Amino acid sequence: MNRWCRSAASLAMALVCCLTVSACSSPLALPSSGNVQTLEPMEQQSRRVYTNPQGPVEDAQPESIVKGFYDAMPAGVQSDGYHVARQFLASSASAAWDGDGAALIYNGTPDFRRRANTLTSPQGTENSLIVEVELQVVGTLDQNGSYRPVHDSEPRKIPYTLVQHKGQWRISRLDDGVVISVADFDQVFRQVSVYQVASSGKQMIPDVRWLSWRNWRARAVLEVLGDVPDWLRGAVKQADVSSISLTTDSIPVQNNVVEVRLTSGINAMSDEDRAILVHRIRLTLGDGGTGYSLKVTGDGVDYSDADTNLKLGVDQPAVGVYTLTGGHIVSLSSSSPLRIADVSDAEDASGLAYSANGGAVLHSNGIAECLNANGGSCGTAFGGARLKSLTSGADGEVWGVGEDGRTLYVFSDGKTVRLEIPWLDYGGQVSSVNVSPEGSRLALAIDGGALSGVAVTGVIRDSSNTVTGLSDAAALVSQVQHVAMLTFYNDLNLVYATEVSADGNQAAYRQIVPGPAVNQRLPEGSIVSMASGQISLYRRLAVLDSTGNVRSVSGSLDGSWSIADSQVDALGSQ
Repeated sequence: MNRWCRSAASLAMALVCCLTVSACSSPLALPSSGNVQTLEPMEQQSRRVYTNPQGPVEDAQPESIVKGFYDAMPAGVQSDGYHVARQFLASSASAAWDGDGAALIYNGTPDFRRRANTLTSPQGTENSLIVEVELQVVGTLDQNGSYRPVHDSEPRKIPYTLVQHKGQWRISRLDDGVVISVADFDQVFRQVSVYQVASSGKQMIPDVRWLSWRNWRARAVLEVLGDVPDWLRGAVKQADVSSISLTTDSIPVQNNVVEVRLTSGINAMSDEDRAILVHRIRLTLGDGGTGYSLKVTGDGVDYSDADTNLKLGVDQPAVGVYTLTGGHIVSLSSSSPLRIADVSDAEDASGLAYSANGGAVLHSNGIAECLNANGGSCGTAFGGARLKSLTSGADGEVWGVGEDGRTLYVFSDGKTVRLEIPWLDYGGQVSSVNVSPEGSRLALAIDGGALSGVAVTGVIRDSSNTVTGLSDAAALVSQVQHVAMLTFYNDLNLVYATEVSADGNQAAYRQIVPGPAVNQRLPEGSIVSMASGQISLYRRLAVLDSTGNVRSVSGSLDGSWSIADSQVDALGSQ
């Protein structure tokens, strides 16, 4: 089964191992109407394959001991708490090793080779040697469950020191953390969105983590109570929860009720802050949904209803997809293309951002022209700044990438905000950007510098939801080079494609951000832009090729491609 394209299962929180599914993301093209779309989680695993590793056999060779340890680590993360894995460790190593400290994710088959240990064998042991494991690392998880891609040019070598005691080999020295294959990744780690409150106070932001299946609820609540990642700082509204913690190591489910027992620190919070905390826990444990029974207590005081009147949700806005075709703006949202506005002097258009309230068209000279709701010109946008590209943002915003690749602009209600990118180093240049559905995260395609590839950063908004800046840090989510276009397919999943290479090749990928990437199949031809939104009543990914055809993928991101419009000059969404 393709692990990235499982259908999300609707199920009750009454089952201990099941997920409550409601308002996150889905690869399925779901119908939408009204002002919002409620989509199901795309990447939540609906089925797990449980592993049942065996402990060490008598007189096993050193390589077999290390290989057995590797075979046992996935079950340690997933279900048994490293009970079998620790059987491959010497007693002192077993007592000191923290399997949950971090994770290395590798691809391919590891190579196990022994070499001599030049150090003196520990007292009480007969022999000592080192088994070196060579593997291709593709990603890491930190102790908070945040994923980071790795692109090593050479395989990594991981040493394990073994000692022989009473004729049996055991691992005596190793680093904290686990080593997990890509094939096992989503069987042992669960994708969890830790919901944060946007700086505007108007949206919830899914902060993606990958947590061990065996204790994911407890880990998730600890992350709700923990710090926000650096790349979201400033974009998140934070209350002081440093005095609050869980009273137990696990979160019980009793009589179909999930029980979160917190310390007395929650009692001292203001009613507003307490309501937000309970709501964040509710959304986080419900995968964005609230349709399950949750009990939250603080030192015995029941706060389960603290968020009853809180209106912060995670519904995604309905986003239309538009084309600029022969001087006409065409909506693809309904069952057939619908001409909704006329645009003059747009034969040289290289970009489009449009909504029911208007937008902008980017001309080949880099100047963006403001468009009103009827497609008529409302002057020059962005104060006449020359742009590389533009894209739609939240609530009718239009974002532009400056010609220098180091400055961003936001155009809204006739006003322009100029943004510096505080974390972009001297060698980096941005080629394109895309704004997440809730408007508080920005994905950027970057050429050169330390963050070359695809990065995400937080969007800081004031109480009126106006953009005021970007977070002081970014997270690298892909090291794929020469990315030319990207789009949030929904609140969790990002799709991006490279420019066409000299030999005519073009690659595309999709991933939960941050998370591992998988290949995204493209239609034939050279793709010049992409957008996501409602097409023929369903949420779909659309691409524009160099011949002017717009195609959309139906059913799921692995579905078949069909033509949605032709003779198109530019493609956009809002």
